[in-house]
Amino acid sequence: MKKLYLLIVLCVISTMISCKKESLQGYLIETQENTSYTRLDFSTSMLASFLENASEEDKGTFESVKKVNIAFLPMNKATEEEINVERKRLKTIMKDTDYKSLIRINDKRGKGTIYYAGEADAIDEIVAVFYVKEFGFGVARVLGENMNPAKVMSMVQKTNLEKNGPNLEKIKDMFGGEFETEKLRVEPVQ
Repeated sequence: MKKLYLLIVLCVISTMISCKKESLQGYLIETQENTSYTRLDFSTSMLASFLENASEEDKGTFESVKKVNIAFLPMNKATEEEINVERKRLKTIMKDTDYKSLIRINDKRGKGTIYYAGEADAIDEIVAVFYVKEFGFGVARVLGENMNPAKVMSMVQKTNLEKNGPNLEKIKDMFGGEFETEKLRVEPVQ
């Protein structure tokens, strides 16, 4: 009887501890309720116009991406202290998960880290956590199936925001228009 009681107590304690651990999904859901955040959630099927003039390889790459979630806390809606609290909170969440670091970006304008879940050549999820001093802090999550990061990056680099017009205007507006294109210092994660 004592063993059963001890087992029940251990299960309850374990459940309570695991409930306190935050997840990326929980964080993203919470940002939906926070009016300071700018949110963008969409299925890639909404962006079919990208496929009109795409190569067969880009079409296959695009179809491996299923959904995109972006939560952005702009400088004009939060204090530097609030942004730092959110940065630390998300950093803790990412440390406590099974995501693997892919790339760190460190520049005088800000910092970012790109994480992934899955196998290196068949990724199921990509998460970018970024902070840009003049704009704010955010997280972007790309869900897919067997995504190839090199092919996804190549496809993104080929995307012309001007050419695709209104489809991407909301994304451009979220970040205050276009960024200057200076070289970033990229550090591979070991």
